[in-house]
Amino acid sequence: MKFLFQKLATKRNLILLFILTVLCNVSLALYFGNFDEPILDTYLYYSADEAYEAISNFGDYFRQRYIWGTILLDFIYPVIYCLLLSISLFRLKANAKFGILPMWIIPVDYLENVTIIFLLSQFPKKHEVLASMAGVFTSVKWLMVFACLLSIIILFLYRYLKGKREFVN
Repeated sequence: MKFLFQKLATKRNLILLFILTVLCNVSLALYFGNFDEPILDTYLYYSADEAYEAISNFGDYFRQRYIWGTILLDFIYPVIYCLLLSISLFRLKANAKFGILPMWIIPVDYLENVTIIFLLSQFPKKHEVLASMAGVFTSVKWLMVFACLLSIIILFLYRYLKGKREFVN
């Protein structure tokens, strides 16, 4: 595993993944930007009632757009941003076990996406338990993303401060 990370964790790949992450974010913002209601993926948490209130507010046209946007954009995006997080963590820590952690976000993000697509496609029929599970998937996804970002910040600061101390000594 470490060999794979060493091979993939190049500066060029890091820059490429950063650019792709930015492009995905711009594409998602442009695609979903004219929705009257924020998409469920952007909430930190939502209950079944909150999910269905948002789904109802979208209307038929935006529910269909949400489904297609998720299928076309939000299934490749988790792979890209998780690879970016993984390579960033590996480059800062040089530990494959630590670098693999962000890859666990992908199945959670996919569970969130599939559940939301199902809820949108079944509306007005309601599936309260699945809507609640979607809110949990969303929360778990964001907790994992924030934990990875915080780890990157801490490791970066540690390396920066360690480098400063070595320079002074």
